[in-house]
Amino acid sequence: MNFLTLLKLGWRNIWRSKLRSLVVIFSIIIGVWGGLLILGIMYGLNNQRMDIAINGYIGNVQIHNEFFLDDYAIKHVINNIDKYEKFLSKDSRVKAYSKRIVLSGMLSNSNGSSGIQVLGVNPSSEKNVTKIYSKLIEGEYFKSKKNNTILVGKKIADKLNLKLKSKVVVTFQDEKNNLVSLLFRVEGIFRSGNSMFDESNVYVKNQSIRDNLVNFIGFHEMPIVIYQNIEDSSLDLTDALKKDLKKIDNTNIIQSWDDIAVELAYANKMISAFLYFFMLIVISGLSFGIINTMLMAVLERKRELGMLMCIGMTRLKIFLMISIETLFLALIALPFGLIFSYFMINYFSVNGIDLSIVAAGLENFGIGTMLYLKLPLNYYYEIGLMIIVITIISSVFPSIRALKINPVEASKNI
Repeated sequence: MNFLTLLKLGWRNIWRSKLRSLVVIFSIIIGVWGGLLILGIMYGLNNQRMDIAINGYIGNVQIHNEFFLDDYAIKHVINNIDKYEKFLSKDSRVKAYSKRIVLSGMLSNSNGSSGIQVLGVNPSSEKNVTKIYSKLIEGEYFKSKKNNTILVGKKIADKLNLKLKSKVVVTFQDEKNNLVSLLFRVEGIFRSGNSMFDESNVYVKNQSIRDNLVNFIGFHEMPIVIYQNIEDSSLDLTDALKKDLKKIDNTNIIQSWDDIAVELAYANKMISAFLYFFMLIVISGLSFGIINTMLMAVLERKRELGMLMCIGMTRLKIFLMISIETLFLALIALPFGLIFSYFMINYFSVNGIDLSIVAAGLENFGIGTMLYLKLPLNYYYEIGLMIIVITIISSVFPSIRALKINPVEASKNI
């Protein structure tokens, strides 16, 4: 009996009990589909958090004065910023960069006050670095020609009952530690997807600060965005750019997004291992169903297997036949599970899932109200291979059980 004959026997045998085989096949399809769908949700959540952080306000790399992050003092501006601009404007890795004035202060009106970080930006260059312009839920992105306009987060707006054109006072310390109070009018209200950021950050035109601080020169923060996919966790381009920027001036600090958002970087590193571990649990659960099904098939065919041994079928061929039957069940189900998962994840990667009903809770974790599923193709290949390997392993126990059948006893009642 050659291998082709074993394949034919294996295929015929799985359809001898159609209902049982279909239940197993359907279970594998549902398991693969459900498992990959959950992976797509988890990967999409992580990807969205990174996108909000990197493209929302951090950038891939940031430059600061070495003392600025210690006390956020207005005097600690970036040294030799012109050299950085000259380098970045010629570097093919760099997509865009911006320069910010960063001040710690207080925003207040008649309804109360709130501690804030003021980001003084050039509207046109900031638009190329972050997506805050696209996160406005009310108003416009610095369309007014006046300099005394401000963009505030939804959290601050709710706290102080701010509306469009509301007047607010921003208070901060100048270089001589004197208090400076500036009057602004709300031009826009944004929701970045991260409630903590929205609660503590406001945007103004940097010229509005310079107009009132005549002796102030320089910038405190320089966010840089490079040509790199968000889900690319290798950070090769980011690290290479950091090394080159450090050579320009050693009195400044060069940080990548993973230095700034440490928890997010750790989650990104752990996500792949966690996803594979989760899918391994799902596949292991399916394997128990496969083992039980094949054990039942072996017990029901005890006489038949004994007869095959009596007429000369070797134990190796019995082993291979049971293994082939088990593998056929997985090979039939696997393409359906992978295809269903792929199309569903692709659909929700474009259309998203509306989670506005739990928006407040999600924004506390830096996640927006629309969830876009995502799962790289390599996960489909690798998980498909995992399922085949686990199925082969699962076939061993029923096959061994079949080999323990005594052909004489099994064929007594024939």
